[in-house]
Amino acid sequence: MNDLTLRLKSGVSLVVPASLGSITTYVLLEQEEWFEKESALLLRWLRPGMTVIDIGANLGVYSLPLARSVGPHGMVFAYEPASEPRSLLERSRRTNRADNLRVIAAAVSDRPRDGRLVLGASSELNSLEGAGPAEEIRITSLDAEDGSRGWSSIDFVKIDAEGEEERILDGGKSFFERHSPLVMFEVKAGTAINEMLRSTFSRRGYDVYRLIPGGPALVRDDPTQPMDGYELNLFAAKPDRAAALAAESLLVDHIPEWKPDAGARERGLDVYGAQQFAPAFVPLFAGGQIDADYRDALAAFGVWRSPEISLAERCGALAFASQTMFGLCRNASTLARLSSLARATWEAGYRSTCVAALRSFAQLVGRGEMALAEPFWPACPRFDNLVPGTKRAEWLLVSAFEQLERAATYSSQFGTPEFDLDWLCAQPFASAEMERRRLLRRVRAGERMEIPPRLCVAADDHVNAHLWSAGLVPGTWVRNAADVG
Repeated sequence: MNDLTLRLKSGVSLVVPASLGSITTYVLLEQEEWFEKESALLLRWLRPGMTVIDIGANLGVYSLPLARSVGPHGMVFAYEPASEPRSLLERSRRTNRADNLRVIAAAVSDRPRDGRLVLGASSELNSLEGAGPAEEIRITSLDAEDGSRGWSSIDFVKIDAEGEEERILDGGKSFFERHSPLVMFEVKAGTAINEMLRSTFSRRGYDVYRLIPGGPALVRDDPTQPMDGYELNLFAAKPDRAAALAAESLLVDHIPEWKPDAGARERGLDVYGAQQFAPAFVPLFAGGQIDADYRDALAAFGVWRSPEISLAERCGALAFASQTMFGLCRNASTLARLSSLARATWEAGYRSTCVAALRSFAQLVGRGEMALAEPFWPACPRFDNLVPGTKRAEWLLVSAFEQLERAATYSSQFGTPEFDLDWLCAQPFASAEMERRRLLRRVRAGERMEIPPRLCVAADDHVNAHLWSAGLVPGTWVRNAADVG
């Protein structure tokens, strides 16, 4: 087989190369969705009838889910110059019956012309720059496309063009004046941050925002502050589009300073106590004194988790929780505080701090520290609704180490494991994704792996069991179906 058809959590299916050398194939087998956090906002916001432009569509990890969101009366224009990923995208379009998806054989840049697309080791790395094997392609511009297609209104534009972003803006001066889309643009390629791109949008009347993944919600980007080391994309919007997003509680232009009061402290305890995991841990610290600052940080996180409160106030509370917990952990780290810090900073989009907190957590565990004397939030959000029962220690450790595995790299193909995944997958509460990561890491290292029984059974967090159980994942084998059990 030269290709696989993979299901995504969003409900669409993508045809991808049957090779773990393809970044998209590996990530979708591993996570069953693309690794970028931004899709959660887009799938919540986009609605039937909207029009989307996807520049650098590749295999369609954005195009197909967005086409489903905008429905038959909306449109997605997907620009993909490379013939191989484009042919697979066309097949995905037919598989999903996405008649509202238009796949266009062109790259987008500053002006229409013929050009060369340099082919990367994986199609996600193709570029108009550089040397090596290449493909002759057609290049267009947003202004040219706007003129020929007569777009009446564009709601969203995604720009992911491996260094071509500034030229795309140069070729879309009229387009960005005439339309008022929300724009998502890649701001980091490799280790380089494109500071010029952030300022270019600002000069053209667009304000720049970053995504808080725990919302999801957009908050104004502060160019005077260093970007989080894991940030890949930013958003840009004119005031009218920003106001419309704010009206839907998806954007905050100004985060107010937040301070706890008696009501907030009571709310924080109520929100915490309502979690399914909480009753198992309350006896460990019932009657004990909680540090006043830590109590306020927990109260702030409880306000953040209260959807009936305005988004602006919630964002202010989340900022307070992150900052206060960071200060506390810097002075006196405990497992409870580090877990809560990791959770708050993950939801706030401070992923580097989240990873640092979890590494400190791992160091404490390595030294034999397992005491819990204060309330805490699990590092991994899915554990909010997992009841520990009598296995509180296992629950706590799996929550933290699973989140460390997920947060430390965008995908397991990009780094080395920070702990023993065989140990993690043998624990109760470990997710199917951790099992997939364990297996894929070892296949990537050159082993031929037997598919474990768990990956042969479909589940809410394992939607491609039919491929795993059939032995179709490269580098794997499966026992006779009758022996799987």
